[in-house]
Amino acid sequence: MAECFFQGGYKNKAEEVRVNLLLIHFKDESNIHFIYSPHLDLSGYGKNLKGAKKSFEIVFEDFVDYTLKKRTLGKILTNLGWEVKGTLKKPKKVLAPSIVSVISQNDYVSEIFDKYPVNTFHQEVGIPALA
Repeated sequence: MAECFFQGGYKNKAEEVRVNLLLIHFKDESNIHFIYSPHLDLSGYGKNLKGAKKSFEIVFEDFVDYTLKKRTLGKILTNLGWEVKGTLKKPKKVLAPSIVSVISQNDYVSEIFDKYPVNTFHQEVGIPALA
């Protein structure tokens, strides 16, 4: 399953926080490949796994760029159940919620696991320090 690893991350001059994301790869009925992050509620898709991974990288970078510009990254992460150790301006650690809590609170995630065969994997990615 090593081929599924998401190699993206956010790079800028700001300090970076490393987080471990659970990513899900699955194909729908039309044979479209998806990479989905239940912890961020973000997905990418493509005609093949490579296209889905590239799409996810773009979506991830757009998410981080947009939330940084709007200064809402910390608020959105906490609304998604993330825990920030330290302060929002100087986090020591940022923890994603457990997958059990994500599945119980998000019908879409439950549907993916119920409806499709999935491959799951963890990938450490960098997000900017919460601004």
